[in-house]
Amino acid sequence: MKTLAFMLLALLWMVPSGERLDAGREDATGNPLKGRPDAIAAGQKLFTSMCSGCHGAEAEGGRGPNLEDGQILRLKGDHRLFDSIRKGMEGGDMPPFDLPEDQVWQLLAFIRSLSAPAAESRVPGDPVAGKAVYFGKTNCNRCHMILGEGGFIGPDLSNIGMSHSWKQLRRALLDPNSRTREGYQGVTVLTREGAQITGILKDQTNYSAVVQDADGNLHLLWMRDVRQITLRNGSLMPDDYSRRLTPTEIDDLLAFLSRQSVRAERPQPPSPDQPKGLR
Repeated sequence: MKTLAFMLLALLWMVPSGERLDAGREDATGNPLKGRPDAIAAGQKLFTSMCSGCHGAEAEGGRGPNLEDGQILRLKGDHRLFDSIRKGMEGGDMPPFDLPEDQVWQLLAFIRSLSAPAAESRVPGDPVAGKAVYFGKTNCNRCHMILGEGGFIGPDLSNIGMSHSWKQLRRALLDPNSRTREGYQGVTVLTREGAQITGILKDQTNYSAVVQDADGNLHLLWMRDVRQITLRNGSLMPDDYSRRLTPTEIDDLLAFLSRQSVRAERPQPPSPDQPKGLR
């Protein structure tokens, strides 16, 4: 036991003191305005006027890094980000901002909200009505699976509410060609015997290709038996939902998708109006 205690103390000592202090502060406090709609709205205004010139109007990146996808933010706690805004980035292009403390927290509340998991966010729409749209008007279940039920040709959506933000879900629905997910490249293969196989390309080498069809069947094809392979440009997702669905149906469908999580479902707060930048 003494040896174990000594090893733990040694590991703790190896962590830089600044990070140890910061971790303690994060556990104790964090952003006092986190998740508050009024703070997010105020933070959005600050971001537009002060940060969008470098980080982009939608935080998509530019001269400054992309803050929308959350990859950079997940590596830093609230207090470290607070200090980065107040003091700037030494050796970088980001200048210091002498803002009142509450405005810095508002700014952070907005930035965090951009990449917060949809399942943990307040979102507009009715999930129950959205479920009817999912299984009815859009027939999403023909291609996508939720908890073992549905199609195979699209990504599994069982945990989509935790793996994506509300904004990312909306973009994937209304502008599917903005990003093609790896492993879901549409393809049509014509064999030398005249057979045609359509689905998604799971793997390809100089010697073989593996195609999964809409029924989930995997086809291992030797390239010597293939006459032609035609790859589909863009996503297999329909790109006309903005025209086929009403604004209410879009919000409802996104509300249903945002609640898909493998975690135990937790009561959700009422859905207030989203700030314009989050829609």
